[in-house]
Amino acid sequence: MQRTYLFVILILISVFSVCCLAMNQNSFGNTTKTRLKILGVFGHLGKSHFDVFKPLLEELARRGHELTVVSYFPRTDSAKMKEPLPNYKDIDLVDPEIGVFVDVIDLERINHAWFRPLRELHMLRYMADYACNTGLRSLAVKTFLQSDEKFDLILTENFNTDCYLGFIYRFKAPYIAMSSHQIMPWTNNDMGNADDPSYISVLFLGFTKPLDFFSRMQNVMWLSLSKMIYEYWFRSADQAIANEVFGPGLPKLKEIAQQSQALLVNTHSSIHGSRPQLPNVVEIGGLHISSKIKPLPKDVAEFLDSAHEGVLYFSLGSMIKMHSMPRKKLDMILNVIDSIPRKVLWKWEADELPRKLDNVMFRKWLPQFDVISK
Repeated sequence: MQRTYLFVILILISVFSVCCLAMNQNSFGNTTKTRLKILGVFGHLGKSHFDVFKPLLEELARRGHELTVVSYFPRTDSAKMKEPLPNYKDIDLVDPEIGVFVDVIDLERINHAWFRPLRELHMLRYMADYACNTGLRSLAVKTFLQSDEKFDLILTENFNTDCYLGFIYRFKAPYIAMSSHQIMPWTNNDMGNADDPSYISVLFLGFTKPLDFFSRMQNVMWLSLSKMIYEYWFRSADQAIANEVFGPGLPKLKEIAQQSQALLVNTHSSIHGSRPQLPNVVEIGGLHISSKIKPLPKDVAEFLDSAHEGVLYFSLGSMIKMHSMPRKKLDMILNVIDSIPRKVLWKWEADELPRKLDNVMFRKWLPQFDVISK
C-alpha cells in the first residue's frame, strides 16, 4: 500500500514541479531534471502531523533529490546511523526550553458543549502563535533566510497558520500544500474547493450522516463562523508576524495560500466519505504506513502471543494525555475493560493505572503500526 502511494505521489510531485518550472521559465525546452532541490516547511509542533510527511520526505531523498526540511523534528542520530541520507538537511526549529507538542492536550478541558468548536479554534490559535513566534524567530531560520539557496519546489503543511508561507515568497518557488488530516474549512476557500454543509459535516462538529435539519443549521453556522474567525483573527496575527520576519514587501498571506499548485490530503473516501474535490486535491490516506514491520519489544510480543481471545489496542495519539481523563469516565472505561475476556494494550502516560487489571498492559509509548500489524 505505502509503496503504491509513494510512487503515485512522487510522480505527482515530479509532474507539478516540471510544469511549474516550465511556466516560470516560459519554456518547456529544458525542464526535465533528475535531481530536484526541494524545500520542506513544516512549522507545526505536533509529532503525529510530521509523522505523516516524514516517509515521503525521506523517500524523495533516497531517490536522489536534495531535501532541506524546516521542522521541529530533525532526523535523530540513531536514524542517521541506521540510514545516512547526505542529501537530507534539517533546519531545526526546536527550542530546548519549549520542546514539542507531545502529551499536551488535557482531556479534562474537552467537552461537548455547544461552544466546543470555539474552544478548539482558540486552541488552534494558541498553537499557531507558539509555532510562529518560536520557529520563525529562531536563529536557524534567520540564518537560512539570509542564504542564497534556490529551490525547484516547496512542500508545506496546511493546518492552523499561514505564517510559514513567507518561505514561498522568500524563495520564489512553486509549492504543494499537504494536510495530515481532513481539509480545514478555510483551506477549501483558498483552493476553490466546494463546501456543501447540507451533507458534509464541519470538521469541528463531527456529525454522522445523514444530517437532520438542526444539524444542517449548525453546520452552516459553524462553517461560516470558522472561516470568518480564520480570516479576521488567524490571518491578521499571522500577517503581523510574517511581515516582521520576511519584510514589509511580503504580499497578503491569503494571496500566497491561493497559489498552491496542489493539495495532498491524508484522507480516504472509505473512511471519511466521498465529497466533490478539485483535480488538484489528491487523497493520499495511508501514505505514512510503512511496509516494513519492526520486531516488538519482547514483553509486548509475549503479551500479544498469549492473548487467545484477541487484543484491544487503546491509544488517543501522541498529543493527548490519556491520564488526564475525568475520573468518572475513566472508571467507566476500566469497568468495561475488566469485564471483557480480551487483553488490552494501552498507551498510558502515567506510572500506574488507578487500579490494577490482570488483562491490561500499559506503556507510555508503543509502536502502534507494529502492534496492529502483529
